[in-house]
Amino acid sequence: MKVAIPQTSEELAEILADDDKRAEIFADAGSTKEFFQAYNKAMDKSGEISQQITDQVTASITEMLKDNEVTDRPDQSQLSNMVQEIIESQNSAGLRSGAEFSAAYNKDAPGAALDSAGIKNMAEFARLINPKVGTNTEEAKAKMQRIEEVRNDYSTSDPASAGYLIPESTRSEVMQIALESAVVRPRATVITMSSLTQAIPYVDSTSHASSVYGGMVFYWTEESAAITATEAKFGRTLLSAKKLTGGARVPNELWNDATALQSWLRMALPTGLAFFEDVAFFEGSGVGEPLGFSGCDGSVAVSRATTDLIDSADIFGMYSRMLPQSIDRAVWVANQETLPQLLSLTVAVTNVAGTENVGGTSAGLVQYGNIAGAPTMSILGRPLIITEKAGALGDLGDINFVDFSHYLIGDRQAISLDASEHSRFMNDETELRVIERVDGRPWLQDAITPKNGSSTLSPYVQLAA
Repeated sequence: MKVAIPQTSEELAEILADDDKRAEIFADAGSTKEFFQAYNKAMDKSGEISQQITDQVTASITEMLKDNEVTDRPDQSQLSNMVQEIIESQNSAGLRSGAEFSAAYNKDAPGAALDSAGIKNMAEFARLINPKVGTNTEEAKAKMQRIEEVRNDYSTSDPASAGYLIPESTRSEVMQIALESAVVRPRATVITMSSLTQAIPYVDSTSHASSVYGGMVFYWTEESAAITATEAKFGRTLLSAKKLTGGARVPNELWNDATALQSWLRMALPTGLAFFEDVAFFEGSGVGEPLGFSGCDGSVAVSRATTDLIDSADIFGMYSRMLPQSIDRAVWVANQETLPQLLSLTVAVTNVAGTENVGGTSAGLVQYGNIAGAPTMSILGRPLIITEKAGALGDLGDINFVDFSHYLIGDRQAISLDASEHSRFMNDETELRVIERVDGRPWLQDAITPKNGSSTLSPYVQLAA
């Protein structure tokens, strides 16, 4: 084909917006199939989500049919299924969806047993388990039977589980999308939990004054001299999967529109999970929920120079309390209320002898640039993330400097879905319930006293209230 094969969903949209290129792609069935087979293979290699292909292509074909005034055309749901079948025909030949290539996919996760059941996407899964939509075909009955079998198998290892496990390819797609809006998870150390609890070792180290790694001491010794025995001290931290439950009341009109339901689920489910996970990873109490890094035993709170304000001295003080080995991984995380102060931070500049106002001081902006353009979101060379999940201005952690690789997330890698039409029957709505099992806690148990210096260091540095 003359049309270059796009490597991303953005490139596909650009090509399909070109009338000449679109006409060449859809010139005949053979060229259309060849194009999308090649595109699916390219997308698999880049790790993008295959559902994006279906959505983009379906929308473009619909637009083309309308432009050509084709009256006898399939509805949106039928067209989406046709495009999905082309993609799945390639998957059955040995290709896998983008979600399976992503870091979120785990072939050993509980829901992986459903990947071979032929469930196209999250919307079809939701419709299968919905008692109102149900299983009205033999194919649907077979898929539901497989869903029940996997559910029963999983309940033997997690007796308190509820709902139906979604396929792993779908779960990993949800989590991959969630990573785009999450603060902690994409930067944390994520541990796959094969059971409801998982013990993780840590080095019990609080001081580098005379030893490292919890008691491991090194000596310079002469040849043949006796070597003093040393012993490193280790501890264990326990990850225990907590239950994060979400719910929604969905109008039955939405359940009956497979394409709209899929679009809504792909937006609402990942965004909701990412938001409430982050809130717990920031400030969770550890009781019935993850333990947040804010105010944890291993954190450091730097005293504020001025009440309810952020000064450049505060920033420098926080930077100096970060573990040296963590500086290249640490990111700044701040509440949006801090922006006016962060963008106008100044430092005192002492004039050099021989210039005007010798010996005086002047204020120099920390950040320069075009005030009409987007600012460079970084502080001292490290990325700055703005989020409402950080503390309000003046509170503990309104700005944080954190190396999230020292935060542990225990992921059971199982998301279950369930639906009920009974409680909202008179409202013509169906209640949807989602359950995820996950835990999180700081890996470092105490702040570190350095070899030289009196101020403790930590990968979790916060500005005090």
